[in-house]
Amino acid sequence: MASHSDQYCIDLPTAPATENKILVTGASGFIGGELIPELIARGYKLRIMVRSNVAMYRERWPSVEVVVADVLDYSQLKEALEGIDCAYYLIHSLHSASRFQELDALAARNFRQAAEENHLKRIIYLGSLGDPESQLSDHIRSRIKVAEELQKGNIPVTFLRAAVIIGSGSASYQIIHHLVRNCPVFLFPVWAKSKCQPIAIRDVIRYLVGCIENKETSGKVLDIGGQDILTYRDMIKIEAQIIRKKRLFLNSGFSAMSIYIRMINALTPVDHDLIKVLLESCTNDVLCLNTDIKNMIPYEPLSYREALVNALPIEPKGNPIHKKGNDVSQLGLQPQVLGPPHKSMGFISDIRYFLLHKPDEPTLVHFDSLAERENYTFRILQRLGVEVTTFKILNVHKIGINAPVKNVFEELLQWNGDSSCWPNHIAKVVNRNNRLENLSIYLFGWTKFIPLFKLSAITIKKIPDAVGADNARYLLYKCRGGYPIGIFSMYVRSSIADQNEKEQSQLFLVVGFNFYGKERWSNRNLINRMWEAIHDRVTLNVMNRFKQLCEWRFDKFKKG
Repeated sequence: MASHSDQYCIDLPTAPATENKILVTGASGFIGGELIPELIARGYKLRIMVRSNVAMYRERWPSVEVVVADVLDYSQLKEALEGIDCAYYLIHSLHSASRFQELDALAARNFRQAAEENHLKRIIYLGSLGDPESQLSDHIRSRIKVAEELQKGNIPVTFLRAAVIIGSGSASYQIIHHLVRNCPVFLFPVWAKSKCQPIAIRDVIRYLVGCIENKETSGKVLDIGGQDILTYRDMIKIEAQIIRKKRLFLNSGFSAMSIYIRMINALTPVDHDLIKVLLESCTNDVLCLNTDIKNMIPYEPLSYREALVNALPIEPKGNPIHKKGNDVSQLGLQPQVLGPPHKSMGFISDIRYFLLHKPDEPTLVHFDSLAERENYTFRILQRLGVEVTTFKILNVHKIGINAPVKNVFEELLQWNGDSSCWPNHIAKVVNRNNRLENLSIYLFGWTKFIPLFKLSAITIKKIPDAVGADNARYLLYKCRGGYPIGIFSMYVRSSIADQNEKEQSQLFLVVGFNFYGKERWSNRNLINRMWEAIHDRVTLNVMNRFKQLCEWRFDKFKKG
């Protein structure tokens, strides 16, 4: 049984009904990933339904039965529901594609019919708040239609209706949080005055678990919300207070939804289609129309401020934050499956992926003193075979990669203008005849103009030294042009246990800054500092994306 130390439901005022065998659909999503550990901790017999990656879920939750099924495949669904007493229906398409309402309805119809054939006792469905009599967004209306489709059968359906869910892995929270982090000025449209009753993920899970344990909730439509009723403007301002960001908030008569969607897409890591779906829902008030559940499962939900504070340090138990480019389904979040970095689609994407985004894993090697920096510089330059008196100022980034040195270096040899790891719409890489000896970097991809800078290979070391214990390989270039770099190297070696390096390989990206002959570290002017700050953020993203690519590729190689 799971530990209760980090469980939401430890003091829930209901008793586990462990005689029921439960199916959780949407196990790969944010809500499912939070719900499953709670049900395990309370002793339930669980089966979870996923569409792929069975081994990963069995490793994550060894006590849980895992089945592969798609709600659009009736035969798979019927088999997945065999022997189940109660089921959580946590599936929704959040695409803005024209067919998503049709597919949502078909999925719900299949599920209802398969559940009836298997004689289920109950279905619990988590949908959206919204007054059915008002002009609702397509997204909210589709969720209501799903509930109506499930309710057409003879199995009691508990329909929980929630507004914005606040948790570290929810798409709504990520939009709010990253907007406040990245946007200094807010121009609020008229629809930002719509009212919302946000609810903490803790309280959503408590209600979901409480419903399975309280038969009085069976067959009911129950609204769930937090303590506060707020406008979307209020919600953003409170987040700014919590993370201590001074922001300018202005009202605006400008309400073009498409422009706001693009702006949010550029400033947050959330998918464009998901942003569109969620923003269109902001035009409606989403408030609890009944409070019946407070009498059935009596406890005090968190305030919005408390929910935000809890979201800051807590990582989702099941899944990572939803990222752009992944499939948007199952409440908008996907399992932590290795995959390649999503390729940038243009200049705005490059700005978002390489300048605005800040990955969790830092790469910049920090030095406490000039002497420490110079010593580190000396050892690296000496290892690379560079004249140590020529380039004294080094900027060093380092990241561990769970793949062999040989595989990592082979990825380095594929560096070109089509790489998903490089901001080619800001600074396009051109290698003539697919050779790495001479590279040109063009600003904004304008290849008809003079390059931003050129790289001429000093050494391309493909075979490690026979006497070298670190299996090192590297690309080393001399640079010239309008970018203040003297040398540039991408260097990979085996990890060293004595240095507490846990991954198989360590990748270094080394730059010898040469500010037009002004090499003294202490005398860098503002322009030079800006160059280095931009370089650091871009390099941080390049290396994290390269790590992701290498580990995904090596994982595929191991699986054949």
